[in-house]
Amino acid sequence: MLVLLVVLVFAAFKIYTGNYYAADEAAIADLAKELSEEVHSYEAPEGTVFLPQNQDYKAVIVFYPGAKVEYTAYSGLMYRLAERGYICLLPKMADNVALLSVNAVDTLKAARARYEGEESVDDLEWYIAGHSLGGVAAARYLVDNWSLGTESGDHFGQKFKGIILCASYPVDSLADMDVRLLSILGSNDNVVNMENYEDSRSNWPVDSTEYIIQGGIHSYFGNYGLQKGDGNPAITADQQLDETAEVISNWIEGK
Repeated sequence: MLVLLVVLVFAAFKIYTGNYYAADEAAIADLAKELSEEVHSYEAPEGTVFLPQNQDYKAVIVFYPGAKVEYTAYSGLMYRLAERGYICLLPKMADNVALLSVNAVDTLKAARARYEGEESVDDLEWYIAGHSLGGVAAARYLVDNWSLGTESGDHFGQKFKGIILCASYPVDSLADMDVRLLSILGSNDNVVNMENYEDSRSNWPVDSTEYIIQGGIHSYFGNYGLQKGDGNPAITADQQLDETAEVISNWIEGK
């Protein structure tokens, strides 16, 4: 009986996660072609690496995808950030659920080194980011690995200078950590539980910044169409992604 129950639960989970939001490959391909001289991307079994071209690297951004969203749907944002000088690491999550792959950054960090060499980013600042449930997972990674420091095996929690949350909030406390936080939210987002979002402010570190994208929605932090239950956008997905990339860049650079 127990075995049957386990099988049924596993099957139900696979059905649930199998019904995910697919990436808008056409929109991403168009942007990749447009930025082909400015950004090179590399596929690996662990995810995708986006490298700026013809400019100095500014920082490294690791981005955790939202739940039940194909990870490549966030390539549009990654291209826009790489265009601005940021190395972007976009990890592939087990069953498209970031909380099942909280430590994905560790394996993708090793994969990234195969392409441009470990020494090229040793002196750069690192930032961890995520959309929706991916932001929850990113915050959990920081909390779980912070005390391990930068020299403990493949863990490097304190390597991260900040966390960027897109339509997300931390359920684990970052309040006592020496880390920066940027929260970006669309004004027309109907997916985020705003009561929980407001309650989460007690988990924010001292150095925290909030930015509201006017007319933005939950779904437009990626290229995967409209998420069920989301609000009505007053801007396009391209506009929201452009603004998001600019806000992140300005925040990192202290503008």
